[in-house]
Amino acid sequence: MIKILYVSALCSEKVLDNIYETSINKPEQAAQKFHRLLAKGFALQQQNCCIETLSTLPVVPANHKRKIWNLPSETINKLKFRYIPFINLPYIKNSGIFCYTFIKVFLWTLSIRKKNKVVICDVLNLTVSLASFWAARLTGATCVAIVTDLPGLMVTTGGKKDNTTRSLYHTMVSTMMQGFDRYILLTEQMNEIVNPKNKPYIIMEGLVDLEMEASSNILDKKNTNKKVLIYAGGLYAKYGIKDLIEAFMLLENVDVELHLYGSGEMVTEMDAYMRKDQRIHFKGMVPNKIVVKDQLAATLLINPRPTNEEFTKFSFPSKNMEYMVSGTPMITTKLPGMPKEYYPYVYLFEEENVEGMKNTLQKILSKSKEDLHQFGLEAKKFVLTNKNNQIQAQRILQFLKENA
Repeated sequence: MIKILYVSALCSEKVLDNIYETSINKPEQAAQKFHRLLAKGFALQQQNCCIETLSTLPVVPANHKRKIWNLPSETINKLKFRYIPFINLPYIKNSGIFCYTFIKVFLWTLSIRKKNKVVICDVLNLTVSLASFWAARLTGATCVAIVTDLPGLMVTTGGKKDNTTRSLYHTMVSTMMQGFDRYILLTEQMNEIVNPKNKPYIIMEGLVDLEMEASSNILDKKNTNKKVLIYAGGLYAKYGIKDLIEAFMLLENVDVELHLYGSGEMVTEMDAYMRKDQRIHFKGMVPNKIVVKDQLAATLLINPRPTNEEFTKFSFPSKNMEYMVSGTPMITTKLPGMPKEYYPYVYLFEEENVEGMKNTLQKILSKSKEDLHQFGLEAKKFVLTNKNNQIQAQRILQFLKENA
């Protein structure tokens, strides 16, 4: 049996909701959902593995007034969440988290004498990953990197740190990444960047919640008066949002609305767009469970991420998986990192300019609601059958066994 210590910023939905409600700026939820689904997938494999988590909370001094964090452990659906205590002050926070994590990982790996002990790290969380990496090195434990994005190509990091600090972070993460024993990557293109020594790796472009099988997407419960198009994610021009909005504004359909969820540099432009076109609605940052509920009632879900941007080669947006498992049809672009097996289950923007996007939207909106609904259900069946979190966890466990 493989024993796994999963080190990240993962927390339970209850804890995340509390942080969300009390934060000055709301924490990103995509990474939380990704790591929670994977950890839950491992927890479902009780005959093959035993998983524990060690997590730093998604809290920083600039976003939360609370200074002392020392949350008790909690177990939810057989998955135990253990939280690293810290003082939420600049410099002190990261120093304390590093020392605590190093000691915990060192003792955990030392206490398990068997060879099949694995530390899995979210490498984008530098403090806990670096501490875990060095602790595992000292005890001989296998250290596995989960790489969901590449430092330096992350659009959302812009503006959050000064250039010097950001550059140092990118350099440290990039250097650390190359020292891991195994890799879990989202796209094949990532491998040549993060794994120059050609160590064993597995591609897992994404995963969906097996529990969504019980969630019903019923045509009679869809929005009836309007056709609702939803985009949920980062509001950045580099993500194609500006082109999407301008393409939508060219549509003459009066019975269509565009709902935008999320945050980013384009938030400041939303009021102007809504004044120009009353069919546009900006919903802001809301809890993921609300977004998922709204997706079930929508007509179309959209991800207009351009394929000509450098970062798109190294990404497979988690929202694509969330869209598909909702059972509502989605439109996206031919992302370089998206395997062709997905093509039959998504609508595609063939041209990624404003006019081309408008034409695609027009063409798809002309389909009957029955055809659209059936197309969405086929996509849901595909990802639930082939990409659910239990199956993806099984694949990773098999990969770890074969490369022990």
